[in-house]
Amino acid sequence: MPGEVEKIFEAHDAAMSAHDVDAFLSLFTDDCVYEDVPLGIVNKGRQEVGAFIRATFGAVPDFRMERTGLFVAGDRAACEWVMSGTQTGDFPGIPATNKSFSVRGVSIFELQDGKIKRQSDYWSLATLLQQVGLMPETPQ
Repeated sequence: MPGEVEKIFEAHDAAMSAHDVDAFLSLFTDDCVYEDVPLGIVNKGRQEVGAFIRATFGAVPDFRMERTGLFVAGDRAACEWVMSGTQTGDFPGIPATNKSFSVRGVSIFELQDGKIKRQSDYWSLATLLQQVGLMPETPQ
């Protein structure tokens, strides 16, 4: 199973890097859930997940996700990553600023029959807002 699971995450990384929404969605179950915790968005099913990912790529055409760690235990996995890009379009509730960002985060996965059933992303919204100029930097 570890080799199979690693292949899922390699394909996940490749699809995100290539902005290949169809390849990305092929990794998920039909009844999947994709939650972006900081934005308070829960997408249910491949259609909603696809719309969310397309909107992300639309708002950040140079969107990149670099995996920095992976831990797998049975049907659960945790993945550390850094997302980066330049926000040239609007996110839900976050107007475009044409500024770059680089934010660390983690995704928690539930796997089922070789596919992703649930993905929950956790990252710092405050850090992103500071980097794109929509929130003052925290004093040091």
